Amino acid sequence: MTSGRLLRPWIAVLAMMGGACSKSTPRTSTVPTGGASTGTGGESGQSGTGSGGAVGHGGSPGSGGNTGSGGSTISSPPASGGTTSTGGATGSGGTTGTGGAIGSGDATGSGGVPGSGGSPGSSGATGTGGASKGSDVGVGTGPSPVAGSALFFSDLTSGPNQGGQSDKGAFVSIWGNGFGSSQGTSTVTIGGGAADNYPVWTNTKITFQLGAGAASGNIVVHVAGKSDSNGLPFTVRSGNVYFVTSTGSDSAAGSFTAPWKTIPKAKNTIAAGDIAYLGVKAGDSVSQTAVDSTSSYNCALGMSANGTASSGTAGAPKALVAYPGATATVGAESGVERGILTPDIGGSYDHWVISQLTLRGAVEAIDFEAPATGWRVVGNDISCPNGTGKSGCVTGTDATNTPGSLKFYGNVVHDAAANVSTVTKYYHGIYFTSNHLDLGWNTIRDGKTCRAIQFHDSAGPNEFDIVVHDNVIHGTVCDGINFATVDPSQGAIVAYNNVIYDVGTGPDPADGSSVYACIYVANITNAGSPGSGNVQIYNNTMYNCGSEKSSSAGAVALDSGGPVGIQMSNNLIQALSGESYISGDSGKSPAITGSNNLFFGGGAAPSYLTANVTGDPKLANGAAADFHLTTGSAAIDAGKTTNASADIDGNPRPQGSAFDIGAYELAQ
Repeated sequence: MTSGRLLRPWIAVLAMMGGACSKSTPRTSTVPTGGASTGTGGESGQSGTGSGGAVGHGGSPGSGGNTGSGGSTISSPPASGGTTSTGGATGSGGTTGTGGAIGSGDATGSGGVPGSGGSPGSSGATGTGGASKGSDVGVGTGPSPVAGSALFFSDLTSGPNQGGQSDKGAFVSIWGNGFGSSQGTSTVTIGGGAADNYPVWTNTKITFQLGAGAASGNIVVHVAGKSDSNGLPFTVRSGNVYFVTSTGSDSAAGSFTAPWKTIPKAKNTIAAGDIAYLGVKAGDSVSQTAVDSTSSYNCALGMSANGTASSGTAGAPKALVAYPGATATVGAESGVERGILTPDIGGSYDHWVISQLTLRGAVEAIDFEAPATGWRVVGNDISCPNGTGKSGCVTGTDATNTPGSLKFYGNVVHDAAANVSTVTKYYHGIYFTSNHLDLGWNTIRDGKTCRAIQFHDSAGPNEFDIVVHDNVIHGTVCDGINFATVDPSQGAIVAYNNVIYDVGTGPDPADGSSVYACIYVANITNAGSPGSGNVQIYNNTMYNCGSEKSSSAGAVALDSGGPVGIQMSNNLIQALSGESYISGDSGKSPAITGSNNLFFGGGAAPSYLTANVTGDPKLANGAAADFHLTTGSAAIDAGKTTNASADIDGNPRPQGSAFDIGAYELAQ
């Protein structure tokens, strides 16, 4: 496996250019158990329209971390090489990512997956551990400070301010940067009214309970001695709040004082607008690792409700959320194929929130097989260490544009296929075939997968309206991101503010050769029109891409056999010895255009791009995965204005006379 350093029906045939793969043959998800299946503000909007957002750097847990005051110690499986946190408010492991940049319209950013929460007490500072290789602490030592405080996203965007624990309503988690390591006199307001209490307060994550003062309006963080944060919209509405704990009873009311026992009971019972918290106290542990007997399709949690499809609404989703400081596990690394499944039994599964859970699968941790629109998958720890076949640890299906309108924020997808002895080019960390996707502030790391993220539809028309931003991606065999079957003319395809490193390592998978790049546009069409336009790639930092070093390796790769091109600006590419900036097999101008990119370490810059910068970027410590700029960097003030209006740490662009190149601004 590559270095653990961290910054933070289906067609079985592949239209293969450089290894973009199809899904498996139809999965028999409707077969009961025993018939294993085969096979500045707001959240970011439509790709390219929000102007900012930066990736968070956090990730899956180190070996633990103590909760803040009033809480108990909560342990979790160690990250690869991670070190134990020494204390603080973190919950079941893992520190929060470093946060993303503020967009000019919808929110962009906060990174990494936090642990499942801190204590319900006053919350201490985040633990210090995990800075070594393999930890999920962040880039280098964590985010640079911002002058104010920045909000990036929340798990819930609506909920009740009454009912639940002490009749104070929903717990809401928000991610960002600059909140301070402890609360002190700082507060959060919702529609101008103060939150009631704060089980978790760290520099990059806050969990609060709404309380009677909360009203519809913006969530704003007020940090003592700093300017107020931007706002995230929130709606106070009606809804029930339920709880689950291992000592509860499924014949109980599901209240805080009479909780249910099992996660399937909660899933089957909640109505649109209801929230089920998994756990009732910090340190609580709730799990569903066997086959869901109420939805027996070789999954731990089938999202049908007693045999029928189950949905919330856009304004009143259904939510399964880990209680602050509790550990909630769905799925297993072996024995049950899937963690969460939308079973293809008729109907749709729309508008769910899945937040701060530990999700596992023998093959898939999340498998969208039936129509599913409007999901928020936020802050989860996701892994499939034994995954293989034509699939992904997080995956959708070809035929139904599933999932659609997905917000996939702040998750850590790690160690996918890490235990396999034979690498296949058909298994990936994240594998989607649909439109209207927003993937931000995630960490995808340390898998023996071919691609960390792949967009490829082998049965339907090409995909569109996809934004991949503020992610940290490292440690995969083939590509970091593969935009295989995309049509930008129908909706923008954008990658910005991503930090991608140590990918494209090779060797060739056992079932064929591939491409080995940080970002690859495969130019494949399997059904319908091939479309046109350019994939937009800007303000990304790419380091040690394509160490496989064949003609199919490089930081950026484009198959010139189709009509889609690449427009690239403000990207920082540092090649190590023998590596290429652009793969030798790529089409050149006019297929690849752009300006103000920095190329260093791999010889002359591509002559068909303009305003190239070739000086030393003077990274803080690239070998140790700290890609901040330092004084004298050739990237400083050498960029053009793009829609990435803040950097990966949340610092506004520009800090000087012009944008810096790459994912980071040198903070002034």
